[in-house]
Amino acid sequence: MKSSIPKEERLEIKKKTSKNMMYLAIGSMIMLFLGLASGYYVSKTGPVWVSITVPDEFFISSGVIILSSITFFIASKLAKKGKFNLVPIFVIITLILGLVFVKFQRDGWKHMKSRGMYLSDVVKIDGLLKNKDVEYGVDYKIFMNDNELKYVDGVFYDKRDEYNSIPMYPSLDADNVSSSWMYILTGLHLAHLIGGIISLIVVTIKSLLKKYNENDIVGIEVSSIYWHFLDFLWLSLLFLLYFVG
Repeated sequence: MKSSIPKEERLEIKKKTSKNMMYLAIGSMIMLFLGLASGYYVSKTGPVWVSITVPDEFFISSGVIILSSITFFIASKLAKKGKFNLVPIFVIITLILGLVFVKFQRDGWKHMKSRGMYLSDVVKIDGLLKNKDVEYGVDYKIFMNDNELKYVDGVFYDKRDEYNSIPMYPSLDADNVSSSWMYILTGLHLAHLIGGIISLIVVTIKSLLKKYNENDIVGIEVSSIYWHFLDFLWLSLLFLLYFVG
């Protein structure tokens, strides 16, 4: 039985429904990451906090995901202009850049592991100080009551103590949870990005099969919205880890 609703109206309903569902999903993800960011900030304000230096690979991956967002934007614009023969090219480039992003995320985690910082292991501060593979002030810093400490000749001082007159004694058996937070936040983002990569694969296949036309590019638009959100989310997380952590 054929629908009595005109085809153009059905397509418009499909477009609005798909976009609203995506916005709802994005809203849920924003709430999730806001909750995690709050937990991260509260943990930082504790008596002792080990601030982990963000791996260089995470900054490289930021440039990659920004570039991928640009290429997907171009693909969307081309689709709206009806230039569907060019759409697959830019979607495939976006997909490749997404995979490169994953590669640099993995390299960033490997970098952290090489410094003795793991997700599941609880690292003690005294263990970090004895680890010859990491350097205090370069790979990590210690904060006491939200004040950064400097490490001079085996003794901690408040960084603002110009003459090193008052030694500080942070609990050296305190747990290093900041590395766990870094794994959790970046790992959850990557999990959501995998979903974005799957959507890119679907869009690529449909583009190559010429499933899109001037009246129906909903799949491209919805996938583009999600990918741009992942870009924004990653940059927000990097800002949190670098400036707040």
